[in-house]
Amino acid sequence: MITLCWLLILAWQFKGSSGQLLPHKVDVKITNMLIRKELTLHCKDKNHDLGFVKLKVGESFTFSFNPNFFADITLYFCRFIWIGGDHRFDIYVEHRDHHCNNNVCSWQISEKRPCDVSFGVLSRKCYQWDGTLPETNNTLSS
Repeated sequence: MITLCWLLILAWQFKGSSGQLLPHKVDVKITNMLIRKELTLHCKDKNHDLGFVKLKVGESFTFSFNPNFFADITLYFCRFIWIGGDHRFDIYVEHRDHHCNNNVCSWQISEKRPCDVSFGVLSRKCYQWDGTLPETNNTLSS
């Protein structure tokens, strides 16, 4: 029993600043911000395939999951397809996204790049399609 308690304490400390002892549900919301184009997305992790979803401009798709409790290894990736565009992006990376706003990670997809808007549009973080942050001008229009 003492060993189990120590393991739980260590796991909690290892998990870091989330402050949650029990696994928590995460929602990922993806919104189509393309200009006059339908967005087809296909999201999955190594064990779950969420299938193909079509979104009209302004529509959103939300999926939920429980991240890995013992290590920051949860990864969901999506393929985004529209007329004139075909990109892949890691939409949820545990070590990057575990601080989403109340466990809701919100993304806006534009032609140029995906933007994390979990803390509002004014606080957005836009990424290159390869997952890196641009060096300057972190906005939808750039």
